[in-house]
Amino acid sequence: MPDNRSQGILQFIGLVAISIGLGYAAWTVLSRPKLRPGQLRVERVSPANDSLGFVSMTAEGVDLDVVAPDGSRTSTRAVDAGSRIAGSESSVDCPGFSNPDAKESDCTASVSITAPSPGDYTVIARSAAVRFVTLNVGWATVSQAKRGAFDVRLQMAGSGATSFSIIVSRNAVSLRSEPRTVSP
Repeated sequence: MPDNRSQGILQFIGLVAISIGLGYAAWTVLSRPKLRPGQLRVERVSPANDSLGFVSMTAEGVDLDVVAPDGSRTSTRAVDAGSRIAGSESSVDCPGFSNPDAKESDCTASVSITAPSPGDYTVIARSAAVRFVTLNVGWATVSQAKRGAFDVRLQMAGSGATSFSIIVSRNAVSLRSEPRTVSP
């Protein structure tokens, strides 16, 4: 008698699982965007209130300073707390110093700004040695519907600084000016 009861329960669970699977398949087919006549593919449109969620800059072996349109700045070096860009954080990661035999390490400096205000931002990279550096700039909107990244190649002069500008708009970031050497 117990075998008949357990078989009935297993059949019921199987029927529920099949119903859920078929219901999900029907929902995905019915809720798929439809092509209009003459349209080649369906384009996803970002929400109307979508804005830039973050912009982040990372480079190895340099100190980074980011100057906002209002004059506030965020740096991987020591900076006054009052002049810091709102919603920004900076960090330096130096792997390799934990080894007992390590004498030096290339540190990775990064600056991330959450919900940046639109405008022109100036990025300044400083290095104590002559080197070539690739700085990565990444960004995404709040909904992640739009996101991107680009690299900026920098030629660092010993004890000098190199700067360039980026444009932060409502839903994208792009390079405004090519890198140039600036006097310290």
